[in-house]
Amino acid sequence: MKALIFVFCITCLVSCGAGSGVGLDESGRPINETVQSPTPDDQSVGIKPDLTSIQENVFTPICSSCHGGVSPAAGQDLSSIENSIENLINVDSSNPEFKRVLPGSPLASYLYLKITGDSKAGARMPLGQPALPIETINAIKQWIEQGALVPEQANTPTMITKVSQQLTKNVSVDHIIQGTNSSRLLIMTFWFNKSMNFSGLHSNQVIVNISENSQGTVQKINIIPSELIAINSVNDHVLQVKVDNIPVQAVGLTIELNNSNISTIISNSGQQLDGDLDGNEGGSFSHEISL
Repeated sequence: MKALIFVFCITCLVSCGAGSGVGLDESGRPINETVQSPTPDDQSVGIKPDLTSIQENVFTPICSSCHGGVSPAAGQDLSSIENSIENLINVDSSNPEFKRVLPGSPLASYLYLKITGDSKAGARMPLGQPALPIETINAIKQWIEQGALVPEQANTPTMITKVSQQLTKNVSVDHIIQGTNSSRLLIMTFWFNKSMNFSGLHSNQVIVNISENSQGTVQKINIIPSELIAINSVNDHVLQVKVDNIPVQAVGLTIELNNSNISTIISNSGQQLDGDLDGNEGGSFSHEISL
């Protein structure tokens, strides 16, 4: 009996040795134990806010099951980067209020509304599948916010994808003293689909014409001098052009960029701007607005 009690006590003492840390790692786990790391959702692993990553993680493996092949749903082929560019960016959606992707504007992009389940876009996408992870949705949103840029190596022309403008009154001290009408200041913002080199672009390479209504006929009457034009590159794919001292009687304005007789705008990879959207490098880009 005494022998049994002795053996029991020895066993207890050995067991208590487990609290000494012998045989355990820094986390208190057995050294030889294999711990499985949690596996994140495959759709959001390493996704970045650029089209290459979105194509590889979303469009090709998920969307192209419907939006691909010989007869893609809604005529929208997302099976490759080139197809996604052609079928998404600045393309009209089934809702006339929205483009499929409007560079810089997620809330005006049908794609973003679709993947977030916005009622204005109908059924949430991907149809019949789980909603995209929030990390994926945010990456797509950020890609659109940053201008829906396309990869430099993509087989697609370098283009201006969006133009916005802001017109304000410009009341100067001279106008107040002279009692004359104030002029106007126009700020135009141009979004490019690729990273651009704006370093060689100057105000005298931008042509701005104003139009006036003369006896019921709108006519181009004057070219704004370069000293009233200012250029500012917001970043490598957004360019701002400010046109000052626009007379109040002007009813229209035309701005021209990439006129080959004056200058050529190129991307950082050396590709010329396709200004006239004919699918080839070069060509003048002209944009007209009403004032």
